[in-house]
Amino acid sequence: MFSIKNLYDAIDAFAPFYLSDNEVKSGGYDNSGIILESQSEVNGVLFSLDLTEKAVKTAKKYGVNTIVTHHPAIYKPVKSLSANDGTTAAILLAANFRLNVLSAHLNLDAAERGIDFWLAKGLGAKEFSILYRDGDKCGYGREFTVNATLNDLKKRVKENFSTDKIIIYGEKGKTIKNCACFCGGGSEYALNAVKSGKTDAELIVTSDMPHHVIKELTEYGKSIIILPHYVAEEYGFNKFYQELSSCLKNVKTYYFYDKRFI
Repeated sequence: MFSIKNLYDAIDAFAPFYLSDNEVKSGGYDNSGIILESQSEVNGVLFSLDLTEKAVKTAKKYGVNTIVTHHPAIYKPVKSLSANDGTTAAILLAANFRLNVLSAHLNLDAAERGIDFWLAKGLGAKEFSILYRDGDKCGYGREFTVNATLNDLKKRVKENFSTDKIIIYGEKGKTIKNCACFCGGGSEYALNAVKSGKTDAELIVTSDMPHHVIKELTEYGKSIIILPHYVAEEYGFNKFYQELSSCLKNVKTYYFYDKRFI
């Protein structure tokens, strides 16, 4: 029998959950791990960046009883569950279908071959340094050489991340030597890295950047590329799905791609 604990251990070997614990200890917030345990046995797994009603219904359609997400299915404590609430409806539906839900969030961001790793690779990194290191090969924020113009990078993003939703600040024809990327909403990490001198990269790439951060980075002379949050993380989550699936012998795995967010 392949159990929910076996699945947890397989993910832990790929993206250790202590990475999430360390971030929480340093003042961050996360809720990675087993979110909903309806059955001890896992008969198949659907991978989805988010737990949505569409993802839950897709798992039911495929006949699998477990969903693995990146973003925690329950991120912060909730006081009630409602089928009419956009935050809790999916978890309530999953429970109704007796599904298991397991989330790997900050640990997967920071893993050696996690989401931040693949964001850098998708942007063209051959080698990189880790800006906020947690151990030898794990951490958050990657700095690397690109030697490309913003126009070239826009084409690369469109090809590798399959999106036209790209916001760019900076001189489009100027060659950029170094880039620093932060998967998800890493704008504050990016700004802190620039202000502290942790990075001197000419280009910052992340998602969900508020205007005050854009303004400050621009004042520091930085170029900026802002990607949709889903797009920036789905690329690496899909790689995670492929690599973990190859380790889950005799367990059916599927992937849910939510086209609403690209």
